[in-house]
Amino acid sequence: MLCCALFVGTSAWAKTEDGEAAAKSEPVSANEEELLNKILSKLPKVSGYIQTGYNYGDKNGDNRSSFQLKRMRVLLDKKISNTFDFRAQFECFSGSTDGGAYKKKVITVMDAFVSAHINKAINFRAGQYYLPLGFENYDISPATLETVDFSNICYRMVCRNAISSADLIDYGRDLGVMAYGDLLQNQEKGFSYLSYNLSLTNGYLPTLNDDNRCKDFVGRLTFRPVKQLSIMGSYNYGEYQGKVGDDVKKYLPMNRVIAGAWYFDPNGLDLRAEYGHIKSSEANVEEDGFYALAAYRFGKFLPVVRYDMYRDKTNKTSANNRDAYLVGCTYELIKNLKFQVNYIHSIYTDKVKDAGTRTGNGNSLQIMLLAKF
Repeated sequence: MLCCALFVGTSAWAKTEDGEAAAKSEPVSANEEELLNKILSKLPKVSGYIQTGYNYGDKNGDNRSSFQLKRMRVLLDKKISNTFDFRAQFECFSGSTDGGAYKKKVITVMDAFVSAHINKAINFRAGQYYLPLGFENYDISPATLETVDFSNICYRMVCRNAISSADLIDYGRDLGVMAYGDLLQNQEKGFSYLSYNLSLTNGYLPTLNDDNRCKDFVGRLTFRPVKQLSIMGSYNYGEYQGKVGDDVKKYLPMNRVIAGAWYFDPNGLDLRAEYGHIKSSEANVEEDGFYALAAYRFGKFLPVVRYDMYRDKTNKTSANNRDAYLVGCTYELIKNLKFQVNYIHSIYTDKVKDAGTRTGNGNSLQIMLLAKF
C-alpha cells in the first residue's frame, strides 16, 4: 500500500521531449487523489515518543553517570469499524543484564489488543494489554507522567510478579480478556460517576503461554464524585509457579491491592496518592508501598514534588526499602516537546545501612527531553 501511495504521488512527473526531467508536475487527477486517500485511510495511525537525556546517581543513589535513551515507543492505532478497533505498541529500546552480562537492545511488544465498544457501559478487550492495577499503570503513560519515572508501587508491585518473575519486568502487561465500562453518566458535565474493569489473564510474562492452569483476576472500581476527582480501588488474585525452599510449586497464591485518589485539573492543580500491598504467605512475600504527588501547571511550567515509600518486609536489607523525596519541573518547549529535570534524595532504612547494602543516603539527578510524534 505504501508503494502504491508513492507511485500515485509521483506519477504526475513527466519528462521533456529531449529526455531531461521536467521541473514541474502536472496536477493530480481526481481519480488519483481518490485512490491515494483510499489507500491512506486503510493504514493505521502511527504515533509515539522518544525520551532521552542524562542520569547521574552517587554510590547510594543508582550509582551511574550516563547519557540514556530511556524509552522509544511506537504505537499503531486503527478504527476497524464503529464497534472494533485495535492497538499495537512497541518498545524499541528495552534491554537487560543477566548476571552482569549485557544483552543487546531488542524490540518488545508492549500492547497488542482488539477492543469492542458495545456502548459506554459495556466494552471488551482481548489480547495483551496494560492491567487495570492502580492509576499509574492504567491511566498514565511515560509520555503524560509528571515525573521521569513511575513510583515504586508501579515498578515493584505492578510491573513485576514477586513469585514467578521477581527479577523480571513485565511492564504491567498480560495476555487475556477484559470487560470495562462507565456507569452512572453525568450527561450535562460529560463524565461518569462510576467505572469498572474486570480482567482475566495468564498471570505470567507478556507474549508467553501461561506456566500453570490458574488465571489472574483483576477487578477495579473508580468513583468520581466530581469530574476532576477519582477515587480508585483495585484488587488482584492469582496463583503462580515459584520456589519454596528447594521445591518448585505450581500454585502459590498471592494478593495485590492498590487504592488511591487523584484530583486532576489539566490547567492547574494535580494531586495524587496511592497505597499498595502485596502478600503471599506460602511464598513468604509481603510488601507495602505508598506515594503522594503534588504538581501545579503555570502555563508551560509544571513543578512537581513527590514522596515515595517502599518496604519489603521479608527482605529487609534490600535497597528497595527507602523513602525517596523528589523535586522536579517540566517545561513544555513547544507542542509535543518537553524538558524534564528531577532530583531524588533517598533515605534508606537502618537495616539496609547496617547490612552495608547502602552506606548512607542517596542522591540522583535526571535531565530528560521527551518528544512525541
